[in-house]
Amino acid sequence: MNRDARSRRQVLAAIGSAATAGLAGCGFTSLGDQGDSIDTETSDNPAGPTDSATPSPRTETTTSTSYEACMEPVGCLTFDEPPERWVANDGIYCDMGVALGLADQLGGIGSPRRYYTGYYEELPGVTLDKTNYPALSRGTRMPKEPFYAVDADIHLIDPAWLTNTFGWTETDVEEIATNVGPFFGNYIREQHDVWHTYRYYSLSEVFGKVAGLFGRRSRYEKWKAIQSELTDDIQSRLPDDRVELLLLRPQGIPPRSFFPQYIGDSVSDLQWQVVEVDDTLKGSGIPEWGTRIDYETIARIDPEVIVMETQFADDFVLEESFREFVLGHMREHSVARNLTAVENDRVHAGGINYQGPLISLFQTEQAARIAYPDEFGEEELFDRDRVARMVTEGG
Repeated sequence: MNRDARSRRQVLAAIGSAATAGLAGCGFTSLGDQGDSIDTETSDNPAGPTDSATPSPRTETTTSTSYEACMEPVGCLTFDEPPERWVANDGIYCDMGVALGLADQLGGIGSPRRYYTGYYEELPGVTLDKTNYPALSRGTRMPKEPFYAVDADIHLIDPAWLTNTFGWTETDVEEIATNVGPFFGNYIREQHDVWHTYRYYSLSEVFGKVAGLFGRRSRYEKWKAIQSELTDDIQSRLPDDRVELLLLRPQGIPPRSFFPQYIGDSVSDLQWQVVEVDDTLKGSGIPEWGTRIDYETIARIDPEVIVMETQFADDFVLEESFREFVLGHMREHSVARNLTAVENDRVHAGGINYQGPLISLFQTEQAARIAYPDEFGEEELFDRDRVARMVTEGG
């Protein structure tokens, strides 16, 4: 895209850019949703997926095509044509772009390690090679220079996350939003950050907003139908007795300590909400955040099922080596080998907790198989070809 075209579109996006710049710091006051998504791919349902906000007067009166979406903490963005080049930080928003058929317009990835693409191998025609895209992060830093180099029309990143994680200032956010492209995102993976004082959204809500901004809401509607059917099918077949499950994040190879993961309402736990397991950690007295536990502590609560998840796409929890480096070690450990889950071969790799709309389908299916193998076994619970057509053809 040439700079003149970008400038024209940034004028229309000024409200979002200004809101992002002014509210991204630790002491911001949330704007709230000021409107909803509209696009031209589906004109019969211009409202957002679940929001109750009233569209702005501009949305109701204009006769020209526009692409608008609103989200806390960034406010509203409006484009006269869909953004083209985009970037995202991790597997939540990157996966949204792929689900919308926008992989060829991806300009860069903030943290490639937090984006697992292996599930795409099961979707005919859907591919993404992360090595083809520049990483915006530099270890534990997120400098501004890569943002200029990528030169994206829009950044699907929560600017408040940048200021509170990487030390960006409001001036830094305003600089990139003005000179490169606006920010549009809400950090929805977990719900424990003290700085996240504004609204959290569900995965479906955010995906609907992103889809509207890119003029591809019909793909979102198709995904929502698939996701709803998968959820309804699983929940209609759940046994009366729910399994007790312990969710852990292992530390080290082989793991000798673990971060316990309470199952909550966040996007990272979406699959466990669907399968309605009993969280062994509830009532255990183990702190929810900032603590590690060892095998002795796990033995005290002795869950039926143990699942180990990860933040990183190259982690052994997502590889075949899981059985060697985790199960093999546990079966030889003097305490771990006596755990009920180990004795019954019910220790599992659980996937990555940065999950967007496509990844969540696979991990919800996997969760059902893990929790209730007698009911679901290795059954495929959603149609891969149907999902692939949604991505590649919009149908």
